[in-house]
This record gives sequence, C-alpha cells and structure tokens, in this order.
Amino acid sequence: MEGIGGWLLVYLVGSVPVALSYAAGLAGRFFDYHLGFLAGIFLVLTAPLVLVALKLASAPAWNIASLWVGAGSILLVVLAGALSTDGARLREVAPTLAAIAFLSIVWAVVWTTYFLTSERVARTFS
Repeated sequence: MEGIGGWLLVYLVGSVPVALSYAAGLAGRFFDYHLGFLAGIFLVLTAPLVLVALKLASAPAWNIASLWVGAGSILLVVLAGALSTDGARLREVAPTLAAIAFLSIVWAVVWTTYFLTSERVARTFS
C-alpha cells in the first residue's frame, strides 16, 4: 500500500466508524435495525474505501460521492427524526441531532477538500 499514508490513511481508518454510524442510523430509522440492511448499507458506504486501497484512479471521485451520500442520507434521517418528534422531546434531542448533522457535513467538507487539493492524492491516483 505504498502511497497510502499520512492523512489518506487517517481517512481510511476514520471512515470505517463513520460509515458504521451512518449505516446504523439509516438501518435504524428505515429498517428497524435489521442486521442484513445494516450490513448492506455499511458495505455500500465502505466500498469506495477499497478503491483507495487498490489505488484506482477513480477512487477520489467515488469517495467524494460516498462522503456526500452518507452525509446527505444521515441529514435526512436527522430531519425525519426532528419532524416526527413532539416539541418537548425535540427540545431534549435537538442538540444531539444538530451535532450529528453538523459533524456529518464537516466530515464531508474536510475530506472533499482534501481529495481535491492534496498532492499525495494527486500522486497516488494519477
């Protein structure tokens, strides 16, 4: 895996728990935590990471797409949860929902910027 180090390695390692939390959020909201759906969503969200490990030229584009699909999906789950919760309960969970939404967007912005501007990414995937 020469060429895959530094921040690119941090991205690979950090993306696994993020994808797992997205998969749990999606599976829990729409499929009542069915293990098969959770695993399927997790595999879809982590498939672009394999492209990075294989150093395929299309890996940056697929990973940027995956970042935004994951963030957008979890944002929809947060919004659906907020809209289906009564006022008193929403006041209790609003900070958590806001933090999830905010961190998802930040994660996507940071790594999209990295993939688009990093010299290591350009060298590794050219």
